[in-house]
Amino acid sequence: MYDNKFLPKLSQNLLEILEDNEFYDITIEVGDDPYVKIFRAHMVILNYRSSYLRRILSTNVYKNKNKNDGNLTHIKLPNISPDIFQMVLRYIYGGRLALEEYDTLDIIKILVASSELNLQELTTHLQLFLVENKKNWMEQNFSLVYKTSFEDNSFLKLQNFCTELISKKPEKVFNSIDFISLPEKCMISLIQHDNIKINVIQVWEQVLKWGITQNPELPSDPSSYSKDDFITLKYTLQQCMPCIDFFNLSSKEYLDKVYPYKKVIPKDLRENLFKYFMDHSNNNSELTNITKETDSMAVPSIQNNLSNEKYLNIIVDEINDFIHKLLNKGIDLESLKRHVIEYFKDHNINAQETYTWLLNNQISANSIFLLGYFNFHGIVTSENDGKAFNLFINASGKNHVLAQYFIGYCYLYEHGTIKNEKLAFEYYEKVANKSMSYGQNSAGYCYDCGIGTKKDFKKAFYWYEKAANNGNRKAMHNVGRCYINGNGVEKDYNKAFESFKQSAERGNFIGITKLGYCYYEGIGTKIDRQKAFESYQNGANLGDKIAQNNLASMYEKGEVIAKDIDKAIYWYNKSANQGYEKAKNSLERLHKYL
Repeated sequence: MYDNKFLPKLSQNLLEILEDNEFYDITIEVGDDPYVKIFRAHMVILNYRSSYLRRILSTNVYKNKNKNDGNLTHIKLPNISPDIFQMVLRYIYGGRLALEEYDTLDIIKILVASSELNLQELTTHLQLFLVENKKNWMEQNFSLVYKTSFEDNSFLKLQNFCTELISKKPEKVFNSIDFISLPEKCMISLIQHDNIKINVIQVWEQVLKWGITQNPELPSDPSSYSKDDFITLKYTLQQCMPCIDFFNLSSKEYLDKVYPYKKVIPKDLRENLFKYFMDHSNNNSELTNITKETDSMAVPSIQNNLSNEKYLNIIVDEINDFIHKLLNKGIDLESLKRHVIEYFKDHNINAQETYTWLLNNQISANSIFLLGYFNFHGIVTSENDGKAFNLFINASGKNHVLAQYFIGYCYLYEHGTIKNEKLAFEYYEKVANKSMSYGQNSAGYCYDCGIGTKKDFKKAFYWYEKAANNGNRKAMHNVGRCYINGNGVEKDYNKAFESFKQSAERGNFIGITKLGYCYYEGIGTKIDRQKAFESYQNGANLGDKIAQNNLASMYEKGEVIAKDIDKAIYWYNKSANQGYEKAKNSLERLHKYL
């Protein structure tokens, strides 16, 4: 229309207002340390151009409506970089954005910022521009585009682009230069995609490539992998494995491409695959021989063959895997000992014969460690911390990750060696850097308490969060503790509650007690004394002295349960016997009036 000829001038005037240093009435702090920049702007323009900024401004104005101190309104946008915000701000004022002049990566960042600021018109325009003009770049950088497309439900055009590319050109997806940097969640979503048209063996090869890339310390040749190397890769791929249909492989594909990595496949699936390919391998004698031998070596078949060296080697490897698994879940060492003893019983394995065999077969790192573990806990032998420590040192020299963790524990708690907090921290951190959650949680604890290193709450939270994301229930409790106290992270009672709940659901008694505390005080959730009582009862039954004290207190007061002084005294006694001072004081107080 003819009238539109005036719009460029209007746009230019508005941009001049943006550059004016005299009439602004708001400052915007954009970015995060170390790169932060202050922008000057005008509330009336921001208010009408962005519904997101309107909400922030209305809240800010409401909070300061009674203040007449002459200070300017000030808001913060820490999630957007200053450079990107400057581009977006020029669009907000002048309705201009010369996309041809920007790098494609910057356009992606502008898109994310536009979504956060709820600039819907710009969000739609940017997606159309990318799909129509930057198709080759997006194919080459599929990982970034795919990840970005699912960050916001408004990125439908990007999502459709990714879906179509997966369906029609999956090879471009897997060959994109940044495929290996896909987050695990995106990787799983990709290989689960209903319309993906690619052979199972190609999916396996790409997933394997992705997993190996996440662990650059792994050798390039799988034949040189140690047991710990396989365990590292196994835990990296554990969420991806159920998404791969191994049963649709040919026998040759399985033998050539999967079998060398059999130790990363979950045991149940591995045994089923052995049986399946053995049944379907009449024309492949090599596979038949291998699978028959391996199938006969599975744990259920070895229980009564302890005299056979081959079978005992497998038992030792299985027990090492079992210990890894439980420690990664956050099981404490005493509970772990009980589980290991039960493992022998459940599998009809003679622990004494195994120990005798270990004494004469100190070859592999697994056997050296396990002999140390027997001595550490006094399983079918007397406890011998000194001998256990020396064996752990020996196994550690063969890069055995469990041994390294126990060395850290020995140095910290003086088992078989003098206390050395610095070495304890170094060994814990070494295990943490191998993506083992028990090492990550312990490294976090060292930073949390200043053990062997300077106290650093941010680093403590970093390792706790890593361990929690890897399924460690102790770490989930520690993450909750950080959120509730604001240690290393901004206080967030809702996140604290969720972390305690996750820890409790996995059986951590401290997490169970903390969950009860949240319900009792209404931290991150509504006050619910009934749920608090139930949590305290669960924690008390698991032996937590604080839960026992809190349960006793509820019985004493008759909260959500009939008042029962006898039960109160019973639980106060339980707690006091573990040295809890509050419980001792409560007992003394009650006895004065009884």
